[in-house]
This record gives sequence, structure tokens and C-alpha cells, in this order.
Amino acid sequence: MDELIPCEVRNFVRRSPQLALSGGLFFGGILGLAYNVPAIAGSLFGAGATMLGAWIVLWNTQRASAEEKALRETEAKRYLTPELSRVVTRLLFVHQRALANIDFLPIMPVLYPSAPQFHNLRGDDAIALVELYDSLHVLVSTVTDWHGRESQQAINIFNVILHAVEQSMKQAQICVERFDFDDIYPTQHAAVGPISQRLATALKQSDQARENHNKRLEAEKNNVQKAQR
Repeated sequence: MDELIPCEVRNFVRRSPQLALSGGLFFGGILGLAYNVPAIAGSLFGAGATMLGAWIVLWNTQRASAEEKALRETEAKRYLTPELSRVVTRLLFVHQRALANIDFLPIMPVLYPSAPQFHNLRGDDAIALVELYDSLHVLVSTVTDWHGRESQQAINIFNVILHAVEQSMKQAQICVERFDFDDIYPTQHAAVGPISQRLATALKQSDQARENHNKRLEAEKNNVQKAQR
């Protein structure tokens, strides 16, 4: 039987059963009039009107609920974005310091995860934020564990910490896109570029910095060996 009913009609009936039933009742009422059965026709028209009214109420409720949900998501993004801005800006600073092998600690969020607005985010937006902030915890733990270890070579510390910073920056790229960051915080200087561009540029700098750092350490090692001869 389903093969005889067009797919569009079946989907419409599944989405709006009250409206479909209302249409069927109105059609039955028209047939009642056509066959000169006014009492039955009147009952069918009345039932159809009732079902149509129920569908209109349901549709308005669903639309209002969807609009309210979208508004809460938008407001949640705008509430959490300033803190995200501070985190990402500091992350870019940490990346530049990491390239120079100086300062590696990011700033940690305050609003996340306790702010009720966080729970109004869409699932993918919330996941992006969670993964970014989790990566910051990993970075802090890595810095605390590795930095200042006398037993570790400088190149090992540099590579491990820079890698942790890069992972956080990649998560930041996702958040910047999902939170419409460039639109909310447009760049004030064309030469600097939007935050998404700054993140992409910083990630490209890492490979070159890693190569330069390796060359510098190798040169220092060779100088020490020459001095010991």
C-alpha cells in the first residue's frame, strides 16, 4: 500500500497528522454534501475544523519553541564569546612566547562550565568549547610537568610544549568558526587580520620555528664540542 502513496505525501502525513486528518474530514464533508447527507457532512466539517485548530495551535507552539531555542543559543554564544576572545588572544600570545621558548601558560576560562548559558549552546558548539578548554588543561599540565626539568633537553621541552599549544590552537580554530568570532570581533587593523587568519598564520609559523630552533641547538652543541677539544 505504501508504494501507491507518493513519498512526499507520506512524509507530510507523518509530520502533520492533525492537518492530514483535518483535510480528510473536510473532504468527507464535501462528499456528504454531494450525496445530500447534510447531517454527516456537518459533523465531518466540525471535526475537521477541530483538528485544523489543534494543528494550528501545535504549529504555533513548535515555531515559538524553535525561535526561543534559537534565541537562547544566540544569547549563550554572545555571553561566552568575550571570554573565548580572551582565551584565544592569550593562546596566540603563548604561541609566540613558545616559539621563543619563554612563556607557555594560557589563561583558563572562568565562566565555563558553571555558567547556565553554556547549557543553552547547541551540542556541536558546546563540544567545540569543551575540547578547546580541555586542551588548555593539557597544556597547563604539560608546562607544569616539563618546564624547568633539568633532566630534559631543551629541544624536548620546546617540541612537547609547542605541540600542546598547537593542539589548543586547532581547537580554537573550530570555536572561532562556530561562534562567528570574526563577525562579532572584526579586526580593527587590516594588516593584523581577523582572529581566524591569525590562528592559521601562527600554525604555519610553528614548523619554521621548530626547524630554526633545532638548527640553533645543533649549533650550540657543536660550539660546546669545539670548546672542549
